[in-house]
Amino acid sequence: MPASSLPRALRAGFAISAAMLALNLLAAVLIGLGIGDAGALNLARTVLMWLLMPPIALALIRVGALRHAAGRWHVAAVALCWLGDGAGSTSGITVVLLSAFMLGHLAFIASLWPTRRRSLAWSPAVAGYAFVALLAGGITAANAGPLAIPVLLFAVVLAAMAAFAAIDTPGLLGGLLVMLTDLVLGLGLFVLEIPDPLRTFAVLVPYLGAQMLLAISLQQRLRLSGPHFALRSAAAPVRTTSGYYRTE
Repeated sequence: MPASSLPRALRAGFAISAAMLALNLLAAVLIGLGIGDAGALNLARTVLMWLLMPPIALALIRVGALRHAAGRWHVAAVALCWLGDGAGSTSGITVVLLSAFMLGHLAFIASLWPTRRRSLAWSPAVAGYAFVALLAGGITAANAGPLAIPVLLFAVVLAAMAAFAAIDTPGLLGGLLVMLTDLVLGLGLFVLEIPDPLRTFAVLVPYLGAQMLLAISLQQRLRLSGPHFALRSAAAPVRTTSGYYRTE
């Protein structure tokens, strides 16, 4: 979808979130290179994680997502991902991050449920999603110790969300990027030692891209255009005494 055809509020939200991401990546690179105060830079990264998702959520609210049940579930999902970003980064507790994102993916599924029959979840392609979920989830779970079952369940829910999201091109790509993000994150947490700057790039870049694409898919699906659209739609023509019609 051309950027120029997106509502201005959504484009602004994407730009602000992208700026927060760029600053986070810069801080990660500086820490990796040993430049600057690592404590201050890590604090800045934590703050930036709390600021990453609100611009997208607020933009969706601005264009009218809350007028629809699917939009409300989608905004709730973004809010839960925001909680996972911030609380996970602040506490450093893996189960906090997993719990918030698990609830976020379930909220995404609730948002996508009305269009389930148009998605790849209702086609033979769902077998591919299931295979990737069980393979990646199994590898990660085998190294997750007491979190093995929650990790495997998380992988299944994640794949289901990605399949339900595959109802249009942005949704398909967004769902695949979410799977890629969480696969890299899971490998970095439980299987491989990935340098922090590299993990930050490999996780956050596709993660933010996924959130943007899923927001675009929602905007297209619900034909969200903002408050001015609702006002124009609600305005009924009124006949004046001269016989002309006006909509004010």
